[in-house]
Amino acid sequence: MSEPIDPGRLTTLDKVEIQEVLSRYANAVDARDWDELERVFVPGSVIDFTNNGGVRDTYPAIVDYLRDSLSIFAAVQHYMTNFVIEVDGDRATCRNYVFTQMISISDGDESILSDGGFYDSTFVRTEQGWRLESYVASLVWIDGNWPEGVPRPGWWGVSTERYGTPGAS
Repeated sequence: MSEPIDPGRLTTLDKVEIQEVLSRYANAVDARDWDELERVFVPGSVIDFTNNGGVRDTYPAIVDYLRDSLSIFAAVQHYMTNFVIEVDGDRATCRNYVFTQMISISDGDESILSDGGFYDSTFVRTEQGWRLESYVASLVWIDGNWPEGVPRPGWWGVSTERYGTPGAS
């Protein structure tokens, strides 16, 4: 007979699986592998980029926004860090930092646009594993050549209140 699994160990495994979901999101978006997002979101998940000057929509409809908004870049690379994850049964919350570099090409020259911020997320455990139920992006800083015609976040150049309350969405 096997020993019962320590609930603390289960929570640790859950946190690793949740980090994997967030990594899968970053890899899918960077590679523009939109089908992979089925392994990230539950249908109807709310994804909110309004703090960044973007849109709020549900999955899978948000894929059109991601595809269009990232099409101006030759390459995109997300780095996710500083995961603070709280697990409560079959639900979880997470705040994690994100650093993104985006490469654009104009007249044969490449330029880098970098940004940093955080995501506030909620997760639900499904039969297929943990999946995102809501995903709220919030930029904190931007550096580089901002693409023409792309709206900037509302805080740009005015606000020093950029971190919000963890878990608030």
